[in-house]
Amino acid sequence: MKLGFWPLIITYNLPIFLCQNYGSLMMTRQMRAIFRSYSDRALAYSSISVFLLLVSVSACSPQQEPVDDSSVPDLVVINADVYTVDSTHAKADAFAISAGKFVAIGTTAEIQQLAGVDTEVIDVAGVSIIPGLVDGHTHLVSGAGLAVGVDLSEIEDKSEWLRIIRDKAQSLPDNAWILGGAWDHNLSDGVLPTKEMLDSVAPDNPVLLRDIDGHTAWANSLAINLAGINADSPVPPSGEIVLDPKTGEMTGIFLEAAGALFSDAPGMAEATDPIAGIKAAVALANSHGITSVHDMSNHFDEFLAVFDDGDLTLRVWQGARPPLVLDQSPGEVYAQMAAERERVRQHVAANAQTESMGPLFDIGYTKLIVDGVLSTYTALMKAPYSDNPDAVAETFVSKDQLNAMITAAHEHDFPVAVHAIGDNAVSWVLDGFAQSPGRPGMPADRIEHVEVVTPDDVQRFASLGVVASMQPHHATCCVGNYVIDRVGRDRLPNAYVWRSMLDNDVPLVLGSDWPTSPLNPLIQMADTIHRETRIDGIVRPWDEGNSMTFAESLYAYTQSGANRTAWADEIGSITVGKWADFVILDEKLPATVDRTLENRQVTATYLAGHRVFPTTQ
Repeated sequence: MKLGFWPLIITYNLPIFLCQNYGSLMMTRQMRAIFRSYSDRALAYSSISVFLLLVSVSACSPQQEPVDDSSVPDLVVINADVYTVDSTHAKADAFAISAGKFVAIGTTAEIQQLAGVDTEVIDVAGVSIIPGLVDGHTHLVSGAGLAVGVDLSEIEDKSEWLRIIRDKAQSLPDNAWILGGAWDHNLSDGVLPTKEMLDSVAPDNPVLLRDIDGHTAWANSLAINLAGINADSPVPPSGEIVLDPKTGEMTGIFLEAAGALFSDAPGMAEATDPIAGIKAAVALANSHGITSVHDMSNHFDEFLAVFDDGDLTLRVWQGARPPLVLDQSPGEVYAQMAAERERVRQHVAANAQTESMGPLFDIGYTKLIVDGVLSTYTALMKAPYSDNPDAVAETFVSKDQLNAMITAAHEHDFPVAVHAIGDNAVSWVLDGFAQSPGRPGMPADRIEHVEVVTPDDVQRFASLGVVASMQPHHATCCVGNYVIDRVGRDRLPNAYVWRSMLDNDVPLVLGSDWPTSPLNPLIQMADTIHRETRIDGIVRPWDEGNSMTFAESLYAYTQSGANRTAWADEIGSITVGKWADFVILDEKLPATVDRTLENRQVTATYLAGHRVFPTTQ
């Protein structure tokens, strides 16, 4: 093909184009591709055009005076091992940020030359960087006690529990409540702790600590006395004050609804202030590299108060929960919820923070619940429990009520997320979504937990476009603990089927369900890789065919979570034009990432180019 004078014309005009648009192109891959495409053909025809090209481009080089000062980035990060989670350039060495967004991604040499006199340059010396993590399922208000109190999760040694509690007590004034917990006595000797253990390390502070499942409370003598509880106190339905069978005295253990007996104790309201709790939970999330959550807490005004204070350094995609007992029609309930959503959106829009930080809070979906959990035989199963065939799970709603709620939610533009753990509960929800699909343009509906699911229903997830929102640590912590007993060996292949979801093209989102499992995403992602649990006293892999690769797990903890929001094009990956949310780790990850991922530490977390962990305060 004869090009005639076109190479000369292109080469003459290309430098003008590059100089005029240098600030917006910022040495992106697109710019380099244009440069190569045009210049290679032009050079083949004219040495004069080469001279013009080189002279003209050098005139707008960042080493010289930039054409537009606004094109100089605020921050560049160099010498990094960057996992972008962007399929167009999966790995990079460096990137540049301006006005809170990624503006260039490439090699260290390319990015360094963009820096100006006032640009902050961070040389991370080869460690790995990943996008800001998106936790697909949290309860920030419920977990606030762990953030402000003590966190005993994953600790086997009870003496270590007591050391942590003693240290906390020594940091507090007398009579200040110590909350939190997440303890699991099954990790050690299987024996429930006692109030005397707490009395020995925190005699002057009331202590109330929930177990990892939230079904059991452990209190010391001071807390019991402040609450005015004795062995004969009336207990709410389903609750129990555990007594020593020999002495008849309280042991300090309060089951289920009996934990509510502490609600009105002196000082409890201040200790459980939701605004202070949310701030502490947000800071804790940032310390784990989390920059966005799909939260199930409600408490809209408390979140807005944190937002107004400038302390919401986390993008919160909030799920609105309707009342458990309805005294109105589902349509009336969701009409009111839609009005509340509009009020919240107007409040957020009136705050200038979002201009410099991007989206920070929205009511994005509604959260419903069908069944309970496997541990207490309250998950709705298709066949009887293997270790308790007579157990009958009572659902929170009937199937007809569920269908009506889904229909009303969709009519008011609410995507629906439904808690369903047992395989029959999952089938119910899929039936409801099939009967009332969401409107075009809405984020997809989703099912939370999906701990047991039949192969046929996995395929229905795919055909209906329903998202599976799953929590890896629920598998690794609990399969050997009680799941095998509940479902039996024959149904075990239907439990926690992450790989089956991916192989059937089901959108998969990962999260923690904090505070019922560790908030740390590196632990959760490592769980998907090693898929180990304690079986017959030995920690070993099980059903390894359902494990995931690091790349798959990272995607499910970043871009996939972003895709379930209205912010899919703004967050979730290290991509030019997106808000600069990223995490710096303490080491470079190996070529094949294994379970040692859980040992890595977050050294810094950035939201919209601003460091939110560690803070300077």
